[in-house]
Amino acid sequence: MTIEKSILSSFRAGILAVRMDGVVLHINSIGNKILEGFTLREGENLHLRAGENSFFRLLSEALTMNYLPTRLEVDLPGKEGERQFLGFTLAELKDGGKKTGVCAFFKDLTHVEMAEESENLKHRLLLLGQMAAGLAHEIRNPIASIGVHCAILRSHMAKNEKLEPSVRMIASEIERVEYIIRECLNFVRPAELGIRPLEIHGLLEGVIKRAQSLHPGMQYQFIKSKVGDLVAEVDRGLMEQAITNILFNAAEACGEGGRVVISVGTTRHYSESTKISRQVETLLPGNPGDERDYVRISILDNGPGMSSEIQDRIFAPFFTTKKTGTGIGLPMAQKIIHTHGGVIDLRSNPGKGTEFIIKIPMRQKSVG
Repeated sequence: MTIEKSILSSFRAGILAVRMDGVVLHINSIGNKILEGFTLREGENLHLRAGENSFFRLLSEALTMNYLPTRLEVDLPGKEGERQFLGFTLAELKDGGKKTGVCAFFKDLTHVEMAEESENLKHRLLLLGQMAAGLAHEIRNPIASIGVHCAILRSHMAKNEKLEPSVRMIASEIERVEYIIRECLNFVRPAELGIRPLEIHGLLEGVIKRAQSLHPGMQYQFIKSKVGDLVAEVDRGLMEQAITNILFNAAEACGEGGRVVISVGTTRHYSESTKISRQVETLLPGNPGDERDYVRISILDNGPGMSSEIQDRIFAPFFTTKKTGTGIGLPMAQKIIHTHGGVIDLRSNPGKGTEFIIKIPMRQKSVG
């Protein structure tokens, strides 16, 4: 046994590495133990078994995605009608900067482990939120004091052509700091969903109308779904915020006179198809006509596009390429979509624009 496989085999979590063509490169013993009933062998093609369960399906589809979702949970059929819950993260396998496959790190979250994992995550988020709130409080006190004195100076310098612009700039920067603090607090707070059935075309039309009023120089084209009224269970306010953030990002990237195409449809999977033996086939058997599991929203702009380096960091909090950006808008959109059990992916090439692809479940488990 090589030292690499020895290290992988010692992990307490399951590890599954898959090559770009779907061939299983490695699965450790714990991984096969967790997947009891769905045992995999090295050298086997995962694409051919993608229809057996949602875990295999998502891994197969992840090979076609440019931006991998993180911290996913899926359920597998277990013994005697029971369900087995897996929690996993995905990472790209690379060779010299080129994507060569996908690796999944997964654990059985059924029963005790599931409760423990959820409780630990909630505790970490609570601590992070408390720290952010404390930091915001400590910053806001001196900022408020500066704002008061700035207002006093401004009232006495209205006719001072040399100093008044500087005081006005201070006031503007104070407002910007306050905005950043609010955005950071919103980001670290757990998203509490108020799920309701919602007609998606109406939701998108409202967001596009608002974007047009704020960016009148942009052209927006809306391509509706062919299935007519499209209803999904979402939190209206949060979903509006997520899509608005992406539209505003597109408008700012394109500049004056840019064009954005928003299209909406349905799909049964995170990705609609994958190439198997040179043929494009759907991953799961059955008639897709009435089994529309996900709403798919595409936001395509004709802006400058992104380099691969920027794409790798675009959803990282506080990363921005704009002089006036906070770096919170896209990470917040991703957080909202993930909270709905969905995924967000992107396709971009320098000089050829950028496409954000949102997929959210049409039905939420939390709806009573």
